[in-house]
Amino acid sequence: MLHPSVERKMSRLASCLQSRTSIIESIYLYGSVALGDYIDGTSDIDFVAIVREKLSEPDLQAIREAHEETEQECPEVDIMGMYVRAHELGQPYNEERTPVTFYNKQVHTNGHGADMNPVTWWILKHHGIRVYGSEQAMTFDYDIPSQELVTYVIGNLNSYWSGWMERLEQVQAAAALDPSLLQTQLLDEAVEWCALGMLRQLYTLSEHGIRSKVQAGQHALTFVPEKWHCVIQEAIWIKQLRSDRHYKDNSERLSDLIGLMRYIHEEANRICSDLS
Repeated sequence: MLHPSVERKMSRLASCLQSRTSIIESIYLYGSVALGDYIDGTSDIDFVAIVREKLSEPDLQAIREAHEETEQECPEVDIMGMYVRAHELGQPYNEERTPVTFYNKQVHTNGHGADMNPVTWWILKHHGIRVYGSEQAMTFDYDIPSQELVTYVIGNLNSYWSGWMERLEQVQAAAALDPSLLQTQLLDEAVEWCALGMLRQLYTLSEHGIRSKVQAGQHALTFVPEKWHCVIQEAIWIKQLRSDRHYKDNSERLSDLIGLMRYIHEEANRICSDLS
């Protein structure tokens, strides 16, 4: 059963689209909603809308108007998604066939914010939830090999997440001279985003599957060295909008976060080395 906030927002979007265009065949949810770990107030809603044919300008205008009306009536939950044709499901992002997207509360025709990657397609195939239109069982007849997931995730760890480690180390060095730079709210956001984001990647590499952020964090508490458990548990609490905290000192918390990130990075690359 969908969370009431998700049900309300997606029902409204589907209704607004249906009243303006017949181009939409079906709408599916992926992400935290599909993985059964939606948290109202902190999770967003990820969707893929399957369209019958290439979108015309009138179709685009209808989509813009539908999202504008939906946001006016249901502004409290963020959604992001893509409008793709059935044969594009399971395919990598291609600049020559950029999908129409809804991202940061705007419709984009240049693929901005497109989530066309093996993680999206794997969740959609195995856990996608249809909220509008006809069943697309045959449409999901694509395969996402484990090696494709592994290659994508380790590449993400060694680029995007390595960049985060470097930035946090720079913050740590600056804060050693000026502790006021460590603002609690900003550090909360970094702990939740980085710890759980990287633990999701580690889960995929070790288990060849995908879990939500909180699920990956809870799983990590069963095997990650105990010295990182406090920062992992805090990340889970922050994601769940709980006020519980282990740390009283932000410098210690940042140090443990960076240490956990280094551990995940090294462990992930060790796993990939063993697989090759």
